[in-house]
Amino acid sequence: MIEMEVKNCLDAIDGKLLSGDKNKVFRGVSIDSRTLSENELFICIGGDQFNGHDFIKEAQNKKASAIVVSDRSGMASKNNMGPSLIHVDDTLKALQELARFHKNQMPVKVIGITGTNGKSTTKEMTASITETKFKTIKTKGNLNNHIGLPLNLFRLSKKDEIAVMEMGMSAAGEIKRLAEIAQPEIGVVTNISEGHLVHLKTLKKIQAAKGELYDSLNSQGTAIVNADDQLVLEIAKSTRAKLVTYGIHNKADIKAENIRPRGREGFDLNVCFVDKNFSMHLPFLGECNIYNALAAMATSYSLGIEPDDIQVGLKNTKLMPSRFEVTEYEGATIINDSYNANPKSMQEALKTLANYRCEGRRFFIMGDMLELGNLEELAHVTLGENIAKCRIDYLVTVGKLSAHAAKSAVTSGMNKKNIATASEHKCAVSFIQKHIRPGDCLLVKGSRGSKMEEVIKQLTA
Repeated sequence: MIEMEVKNCLDAIDGKLLSGDKNKVFRGVSIDSRTLSENELFICIGGDQFNGHDFIKEAQNKKASAIVVSDRSGMASKNNMGPSLIHVDDTLKALQELARFHKNQMPVKVIGITGTNGKSTTKEMTASITETKFKTIKTKGNLNNHIGLPLNLFRLSKKDEIAVMEMGMSAAGEIKRLAEIAQPEIGVVTNISEGHLVHLKTLKKIQAAKGELYDSLNSQGTAIVNADDQLVLEIAKSTRAKLVTYGIHNKADIKAENIRPRGREGFDLNVCFVDKNFSMHLPFLGECNIYNALAAMATSYSLGIEPDDIQVGLKNTKLMPSRFEVTEYEGATIINDSYNANPKSMQEALKTLANYRCEGRRFFIMGDMLELGNLEELAHVTLGENIAKCRIDYLVTVGKLSAHAAKSAVTSGMNKKNIATASEHKCAVSFIQKHIRPGDCLLVKGSRGSKMEEVIKQLTA
């Protein structure tokens, strides 16, 4: 955890001491007065709903060691007995620059992970493997943006050797900025597909934005490259870093072969690991998780970790909630993949359900895919066509956009009696309750804003 004197903080963020003791020490950084602890540094960040400057009094009462502000209005008179007050022009930039400064004081190697899908799972798998050999920290939850990443870096200590940092984005330049802050030595781009189209508009712009991670690597760094993703291969061509490739279908340094599905137990597979071959069991649903595991293996290989330790790390991986999470409900299987969705991840989920071994019927329960810009209607229509072609018995949609998928599925030949369009979660739950039987399998998926986990909560309540 960060521990620093105020005078060093002033240098790191180009701040001006308004009052207080420059020799005072703070331990930890907070931007939320509700969770602020005594002797932490409180940085007043402005947001859409809250402004940290409105909670300065609370930070003082909680005995913050120092407070960083950009707005001097309403400041209390100088009081050397209270928190040291630091002024900067931009508190968000101060947060980021302080995180970069702290990271540079630590003997840690940073792994940056981005991609349209699989970032969080690849992060969890990678960290679980590196923990077998190195003192590792990883991104907490999904704190992967311009605020979350700095907060994660503040957790670094001199004992840490590896930091596995997830890097999210919704616009051009954001990955570049995150890389400037974290300065990764290893960069992983899991895949590139339609997502964040509201801001980026085209797939080419998404590709360029993800490529900012590879661009940040120097000649001593390593780029981990999905050899089966043409868009990733293209951006890898311009990096100065060494390449380590992984894949299933194309030639790669780390390659999965002879993949044998084992239902809810995951997959058995053979791995060609550069100059070694071994068999292993991957205890996770979804072919996409094979790619995530291969990305983690390739990253671990670049760190010199041997196959035996890699297998132990993967076996011990605990995936984050709502990622192909399997539960039971009255004799039926529920696959909860409700965390988020875009066209590619929806297709992966559909494939997983269609190939899942179950005694009964298969229910695909979907919410809207959001942030697709001008492609939103077409993406849902296309998904409906694909649903009709798969071994799916029932389709349940929630939301206006998902209704396009239902209509398209009917047009493509799916039995209309086996399709329900709902405007609310409770309506979808009612339909499911009427039709579900022991032995059936339900897969639930939708974008974060669709809150499809509510279907599962209400169904199992």
